[in-house]
Amino acid sequence: MIGSPVQFRDVTKVFGETVALKAFNLDVASGEFVTLLGASGSGKSTALNILAGFSDATSGDVFIDNKSMAGVPSERRNVGMVFQSFALFPHLTVADNVAYPLKMRRCPSDEIKRKVGEALELVQLSALAGRKPMALSGGQRQRVALARAVVFEPPVLLMDECLSALDLKLREELQREIRSIQRNLGVTVVFVTHDQTEALTMSDRIAILEGGKIVQIDTPERLYDRPRTRFVADFIGQSNTFDIVPGPNGTVGVPDLGVDIPLHGNAVAIALRPERLRLVDGPARPGEIVFDGHVEDETFFGPVVARSVRLRTGRLLEIRSARSGHGLEPAPVGPISLGFYPADVAPLAAD
Repeated sequence: MIGSPVQFRDVTKVFGETVALKAFNLDVASGEFVTLLGASGSGKSTALNILAGFSDATSGDVFIDNKSMAGVPSERRNVGMVFQSFALFPHLTVADNVAYPLKMRRCPSDEIKRKVGEALELVQLSALAGRKPMALSGGQRQRVALARAVVFEPPVLLMDECLSALDLKLREELQREIRSIQRNLGVTVVFVTHDQTEALTMSDRIAILEGGKIVQIDTPERLYDRPRTRFVADFIGQSNTFDIVPGPNGTVGVPDLGVDIPLHGNAVAIALRPERLRLVDGPARPGEIVFDGHVEDETFFGPVVARSVRLRTGRLLEIRSARSGHGLEPAPVGPISLGFYPADVAPLAAD
């Protein structure tokens, strides 16, 4: 299976007085796994439905394999779709559910048998081919839905919140399996979720949507380490954001921290990830910027300890530290010092 490129070109979608997508543009390379991430109402599912052919764009166009999909019905777009609700036929067996797209394409019976067997082996359900969906667990039903979506070898696979109904451990297991299957098949995936951890785990690139537009699209690593705006910094992971003021000689002041840092450009704020801050219990390291605070609370997350620190201005920030040894380190009582490096700072432009 070889993936096909996908493009959105100036796609706008209006429902009554609501603009769900505004001149939406996106390029997905062949074989790439791109996630549309955003809050409810951001436009991510609307974009996916337009690509699938379930909804028409008010203006603009989408392309699959460099061919316009304007006027092409969903059944002729040659895309696989995995839904949140599984959408399996309850009266059909697992094998018959998976075979359905092939039968609709009038494939020969021997080809159907072979491809269904391969698809079920791919999702590790060969032994359950004769069962009905109601006899399966939620994770097994989602695997059936995945097998049905890829059995006819579509070059593009669309996935809409398809793991959100599963419990955490099963969701994490299927995240790994879906990513592995996608890499093995080389299929192009457009994945929709509101779960930031899911997006970071699975994607080649993530497009963050707000108000029907992409506000930043980047690799998971760059989105996390270098968010461009306060919205992105707050949306992806935990972040401490601070307003800044101009300082002398290529520096800016951070009033909440009472320090100056070297920073060039047109940033209006900065972001510091909680794990980039460290407890300073001795002399500052070369180049380190140090400020003071007071620990107020501590939260245990297994391998990580989070602490809430009150600054001199009354502002709270969070630090996160990996646990050392087998015990839980006690929280410091009273004043503490925290340090970071200028390279740890992400400059933020205006939203």
